[in-house]
Amino acid sequence: MTRTDSRRVVAEAVAVAAGVIVVHVLFRWSAAFLFGVYDDDGVYVALGKAIAQGAGYRSIHLVGAPLQMRYPPGLPLLLSIPWTLGGSLDAVRATVAVVNVLVTAGAAGLIWWIGRRDLNLSAVPLAVCAVSPFVLDATIQFFNLPLSEPYFTLGWAVALALVPGLLQDPAVGAPPLGRALATGLVLAGTTLFRAAGIALVPAVLGVLLWRRRWTAAAVCAAASVGPLLGWAGLRAFWAARGPVSTFPDDLGYWQWLGADGPAAVAMYGARAVAANVLGYLREISSSMFSIRAVGVVVLGAAILAAASACVRLRSIHAPLVLTALCATALTLLWPFGQGRLVLPLLPFLGLLTASTVDVGVRNAAPGMTWGLPAMLAVVAIAVTLRQFELRGAAARAFQSGVLPPQEDRSPTLTLAFRSRFIYQVAEWVRQHTSANDRIMIQAPAGVFLYSGRRTVSAIPSESGLAPSVFAVPGRYLSQRILADSVTVAVWTPATVGLGRDIEAVRARCPHVLTPASPSLQPPVYYRVVRDVDCLRDLATGPLP
Repeated sequence: MTRTDSRRVVAEAVAVAAGVIVVHVLFRWSAAFLFGVYDDDGVYVALGKAIAQGAGYRSIHLVGAPLQMRYPPGLPLLLSIPWTLGGSLDAVRATVAVVNVLVTAGAAGLIWWIGRRDLNLSAVPLAVCAVSPFVLDATIQFFNLPLSEPYFTLGWAVALALVPGLLQDPAVGAPPLGRALATGLVLAGTTLFRAAGIALVPAVLGVLLWRRRWTAAAVCAAASVGPLLGWAGLRAFWAARGPVSTFPDDLGYWQWLGADGPAAVAMYGARAVAANVLGYLREISSSMFSIRAVGVVVLGAAILAAASACVRLRSIHAPLVLTALCATALTLLWPFGQGRLVLPLLPFLGLLTASTVDVGVRNAAPGMTWGLPAMLAVVAIAVTLRQFELRGAAARAFQSGVLPPQEDRSPTLTLAFRSRFIYQVAEWVRQHTSANDRIMIQAPAGVFLYSGRRTVSAIPSESGLAPSVFAVPGRYLSQRILADSVTVAVWTPATVGLGRDIEAVRARCPHVLTPASPSLQPPVYYRVVRDVDCLRDLATGPLP
């Protein structure tokens, strides 16, 4: 690529980044969302507050403020800065509003640059397949919350931009060790922002070893693994000093999975992949097309195109292929599907898809080169219209309180309703409880941030392999009342397991739970009386 071409590609990448900034600023609803709407975002904000206040890396939103064992420290450390300087949720919100959109735009610009410089892709396939995921409504909303997905996407893109320089022909000269060091630090930083970044480490090191870049691989490995081991050691040191919670939400990822032994892990993997593939196909197809069958067909074609590119580019673009495969495999192996987990994958899988489409365009018969670009344009128009359709459904439902059909329930709608729920509950908690009360509630981090009360989760994160905490009706609620001295329990339709627990406790110990408000419309608030003798049998009930 000539210097003129390089400058043109850089200018295009800057224009793409600027366009992403404009779209996100115009269409994000993050100013209307309360922190804690996805729970993870509330935990990150609460951890940032704990760091800023000198409480350490602890879940101060939970009763007992246990050491946080699951979330990596990158984003909480970043959020601790506005907490320290501004000392308020408004300062955190302003910081996220600026930083997240810049991170997202930087990732989009880098992906455009990689597609043009390294893959030599045409503009139309690159824009439709790899850049358009940045302007999906789900991406706009999630990437403007205090979540780690945009940082994962940027770190991945930076790593792909750096690695080709480490694979140059040894005859030209040894790869610069500074670049190898930078690549390793980028991989470590990405993983310390989002644990899924660990999938990039073996992929990049595998490419370097495959190409026999021994020195570069050693430097990169030391730079990437060193900080991760340092963080693991620091966390182990803190864990030895306690307190460490055994609550499902506070366990490390491996313990959280609940897998015990190779056979259980293999069985879990097969079940998780099957469930997640089907779930993501349904979710993504309905979020992109009004007719789900059309979406499934288009997604199937895109998957085949990406798979074809993996085979075709496995040698000349191995970093992209291996990182995409490893990150996708880790996402599909996750205990349960979450639409936001797929969002960082889409631009990189889009690069692979765009590569196959570009080959098809270049090899088309004379006079037919317009065919595939025209089809991509139709797809882009259909997806764009679907985004506006989903946003309109979300706005109408939020105003009326009436949910639209299941296929029209977008992440925007979910986040809006969860914000309303947190506001409603936090308002009641502030008015009807004291600072000494301990609240069992859905969205515990959000309720803590807006009420100041310590909380216990009513819907803990669980693995499908391990027995549910709600397997024995009444046991989980009884355990939390005894262990955490819960004084208020809040039931909502989403907390199905807690509802069964409430029924069991009221049947066995009728004086323990008393409705705290005359209305039985959800959410329903219960005052709790801690009766150790009556609750002990329920709390220690055996698994069925």
